[in-house]
Amino acid sequence: MRVSPPLRCANCGTPLDPPGTGAYGVTCQVCQLFNALGSPGPAPTLSLDMFGEQLSDLVTQARANGLPLDMIVHTLRDELEFAAELASGDRDLCIQIIDLGPRVGQPLRQSSRENGIPLRGRVARA
Repeated sequence: MRVSPPLRCANCGTPLDPPGTGAYGVTCQVCQLFNALGSPGPAPTLSLDMFGEQLSDLVTQARANGLPLDMIVHTLRDELEFAAELASGDRDLCIQIIDLGPRVGQPLRQSSRENGIPLRGRVARA
């Protein structure tokens, strides 16, 4: 007798009850995503390093497309909060990202925009 792995939501990982006969999928009770049934694909092979690289690439792409940094941080905070609350269903969590300023002894990094100082209509390069 072959035991199949439990059904889990593709979005949030919540265990799903098997659908009735003739159903094409099941809707997650937590995030309301419709999970279509079919042959499962290969198991993902995402390492922690690969996840970090993909997240960094996504943030870089968002910045390159003109999304303000504060909106990127706000979105990341919301996603972290959502994931944390799903991981501990009986808790109500709040994620904070606090800018503590530059580290002591670390040189200040300036963006390319801050490299030029406008002086009476001209830009002096440092």
